[in-house]
Amino acid sequence: MNDNAEYVVIGKITTAFGIQGWVRIYSFTDSPVDIFEYKPWYVKSNQGWQQINVLKWKNQSKGLVALLENCDDRDKALALRQIEIAVPADAIQIQHEGEHLWRDLIGCRVVNQQKEDLGLVSKMMETGANDVLVLDIDEQALALKSSKGEAQKERLVPYVPDEVILEVDVDNKLITVEWPGDF
Repeated sequence: MNDNAEYVVIGKITTAFGIQGWVRIYSFTDSPVDIFEYKPWYVKSNQGWQQINVLKWKNQSKGLVALLENCDDRDKALALRQIEIAVPADAIQIQHEGEHLWRDLIGCRVVNQQKEDLGLVSKMMETGANDVLVLDIDEQALALKSSKGEAQKERLVPYVPDEVILEVDVDNKLITVEWPGDF
């Protein structure tokens, strides 16, 4: 596949399982078994993204395992340890209105209801309670000082729809939040 194509990582191969080439899978999808709904998978190698097909999979008591095409012994399975599993970005579909993919939020400008510019979303962070927008405080953004009076480079805003996140306009790259400018 075209190495310039955009991919979304949906999980990773953690280690080998048994001696017949099976691998343990860690899924990043909401429901772990949903990772098997996406076909085909791509894994990154020295030659770029390579397609890999799932022949069989099982939901074991200790997690997911899969048998992959051309992976028929433990050594081949071990060679895939810690490799990310991805699919083409266009394979990911929004399931519910109001949901957004993290990749669509990156680069959005964030403003509060007072029209204060809080910064630009540079990345997302997953926490136990909720996801968090990490904003770069650029020249356009309202400055933020630490308790010691030092200028901050980032601002964290919890991604809590309807409470903190009021509106997401992906087309115009704008997120409106209920969040104070001094926090």
